[in-house]
Amino acid sequence: MAVPALYTFSRTLASASSSTPTPKDEPKPTEDAPKRQPPSVLGVKERPIPDRNSWVGRQKQKLQDLTDYDKAFASHVEERRYLVAEATKSYFADAHEMREHNGKLFEASHKLIRAEKALYMPDFEGQNFKKEKIHTSDLLHGKITLMSFVLAQYAEQHVNTFINPFLTAFKDRKDIQLVELNVQENLLKQYLMKALMGTIKKNTPLERQDNYLLLFKDISRLRRYLAMSNQYIGYVFLVDENCKVRWTAHGIATPQEIQNLIGMTKFLADKKAAVEEKFA
Repeated sequence: MAVPALYTFSRTLASASSSTPTPKDEPKPTEDAPKRQPPSVLGVKERPIPDRNSWVGRQKQKLQDLTDYDKAFASHVEERRYLVAEATKSYFADAHEMREHNGKLFEASHKLIRAEKALYMPDFEGQNFKKEKIHTSDLLHGKITLMSFVLAQYAEQHVNTFINPFLTAFKDRKDIQLVELNVQENLLKQYLMKALMGTIKKNTPLERQDNYLLLFKDISRLRRYLAMSNQYIGYVFLVDENCKVRWTAHGIATPQEIQNLIGMTKFLADKKAAVEEKFA
């Protein structure tokens, strides 16, 4: 289905820039460039607890964390790793990588991550079209979810290649859902996106509005746990009813990835239903 120009413009304000940077001597797209192996595990080790504190409460918590030596040291080490990685990364690195691999860094795995090995999807606090603060952990709990992340213009067309067949297959299932995150990490463009929320809502399909969240926050630190290294690529995650990441894919969907996504979603939903029936 063709996407209106206004729809594309308004919904992709979450991009770090309106277009991908074009460095000199940029590499030509090639299908033969070596690709990565799909990640074997994604997420965070501890079940995320939504932070419902006020700004004052959050500042108090930060002060308390500073008195916890082990926690403060671990946080310091993680921050140093992040800063070093950012400092050594070229400004055009994401653009080069996307063009070199045609937006496909790896083929998605044909197997689910085992439940006992899987880690948790981090909690993200977003805003829905009613301007209400929503925590993703609240949405994910108890349902099988396809969760998408869009940070740039190119990412919109990527995630839609997964979303459209997913909704077609499961539009009548109440235990299966789609959760979309439109992320704007650029401070200046956050204000523009907030001003155009009405237009974004108007151009978002009605059936996708309830679970469509806008994130006005830099989530680059959390993106590392989900292997979302490239801001110009769209990412999707299959999350089970316990908020655990069981599968991931990115870029333009291949027929095999769509087939795997549908099959894996049915498997998780049927397994969940069987467990609930057993203990009913």
